[in-house]
Amino acid sequence: MKNKKYNVIILFVLGLIFSSCGSSKLVEPLRKNENAIAVELGGPLIKIPGSITAPLPFTSIMYGRGITNDLTLHGSWYSTASVFGIAQIDLGATYGFWKSKDEKHGFSGMLGFNTALDVYETKSFKFWPQLNAHYYLKYNFKQQTQDELLTNGSKRANLFYVGFSTWYELGRIKAHGEKQKNIVIPSFDIGHDLNWKRWTFKLELRLIAPFTSNKDIVVEYKSITGKTGATGVYLGFMYRFKR
Repeated sequence: MKNKKYNVIILFVLGLIFSSCGSSKLVEPLRKNENAIAVELGGPLIKIPGSITAPLPFTSIMYGRGITNDLTLHGSWYSTASVFGIAQIDLGATYGFWKSKDEKHGFSGMLGFNTALDVYETKSFKFWPQLNAHYYLKYNFKQQTQDELLTNGSKRANLFYVGFSTWYELGRIKAHGEKQKNIVIPSFDIGHDLNWKRWTFKLELRLIAPFTSNKDIVVEYKSITGKTGATGVYLGFMYRFKR
């Protein structure tokens, strides 16, 4: 029974590393004083023995607030991690470096960190700095009344984005005393935000750790590259409001 529980924990930790902290939740910064609450489901694709290929069902809950029209602070709590006795959160700041005059194109970056604490078993603590960058394209602007434009500050449009994310492994020793070789863990993503006045539905595909072998580990990860990394699939809903 103990070994079974240990294997489940290993599965979760490996999934955490390959999931690269979920999707890129806020590619475009929120407007000043705008708030957002989001829930997400998804993770890296794995082959379930004797069954189908499906993404690991990781879940998270995010809150973000626009400090200015270009700067948004946000944080997430990983609810699936808590089931395994791991307290995991992330905190970050997304900044819009550039956008076109018509606001249809833009570049943004995110600087933050992710932490995980094993509460019940080893009491071990992990800290991963993160750095992301994205290009986004907005299209299909929604028509709104003049009053709504004054209230919200801009028209809502659907959003397509591409970018990359990096995790930084600060620990030099892995489990069982092995040397840590992968200091930088990159990911590449492509996604789409389907926007309404207050709601957003997100779909993202992610190529996770494409330079890291996915062989000889607990689960069989599926990747478009074959023997390296994993392909992640993420779905999410976000609600925006001002207060």
